[in-house]
Amino acid sequence: MSELCEPRLRPRMARRWAVWLLFVTVWSTALLVPDPIGFFLRHTEGVMEVSHDATFLMAKSLHVAAYALAAILTGWLHTSNRWRWLLLAFWSLHACATEYGQTFVPGRTGSVRDVIIDHIGLAIGLSLSWRWWRH
Repeated sequence: MSELCEPRLRPRMARRWAVWLLFVTVWSTALLVPDPIGFFLRHTEGVMEVSHDATFLMAKSLHVAAYALAAILTGWLHTSNRWRWLLLAFWSLHACATEYGQTFVPGRTGSVRDVIIDHIGLAIGLSLSWRWWRH
């Protein structure tokens, strides 16, 4: 009997898919809201000084970390390798689509550089979770 058909694994599979879908939803929303950096800076006024360079570095680090987590969560799913690789392709297209979508959002800009940064995150996540991708 296939591992995916075993009744005892179904709740675990459902939870993992729920986590994955929640992450897709939250990250997609975060990428398409207006001016998140301005929101952050307005709410840290008087608490700390944040330079433009530090803000840029934090934003790009968040992109790398989020897409690395996306690859890790995708590897963690109980699914066939074919579906895992298709989902990784989804994340690649997601990086491109959200950057394009940002060109229509006030306070946001889309850039090829950010797509490359997102793909670096995917590569890091893939390398960290490689054993899940081999099965």
